Amino acid sequence: MKETDTFIKNKIGGIITMTQSRYVVKSSVAETMDLIKLSQSENDIVFEELRQFGEFQQGMLTYERSYLRSSNQTALFIVVHNFNHVTEVTMIATGGSNGSLFNIDWGVAKGIIGGVKSALKPVLIEEVKLPK
Repeated sequence: MKETDTFIKNKIGGIITMTQSRYVVKSSVAETMDLIKLSQSENDIVFEELRQFGEFQQGMLTYERSYLRSSNQTALFIVVHNFNHVTEVTMIATGGSNGSLFNIDWGVAKGIIGGVKSALKPVLIEEVKLPK
């Protein structure tokens, strides 16, 4: 299954892509978040939270990264939960640039999700198709 891509025109005329993916994994919420954090060491963590809801947990991670040379920026939003008695990971990455001639993503949003997917391979059970 491929990630779902959405193209959005931003306020200054550039194109921002949004890539989304969902996975079912065989590790706990906390263990999954640790795997993700290891894979994102080059990105700045903006928000991290792990909450308990009775027997269930939900974790959220948000990352951002700026690429000075190309003026690209990416953001990665991740929700990890076990509300259905299985651990699910939902990721949304978005990216764009502020270039003077071209304001496009150049694939950075897909790349950041690809890094997380690689980190989850040892615990990956399946990819879940997301609605478009």
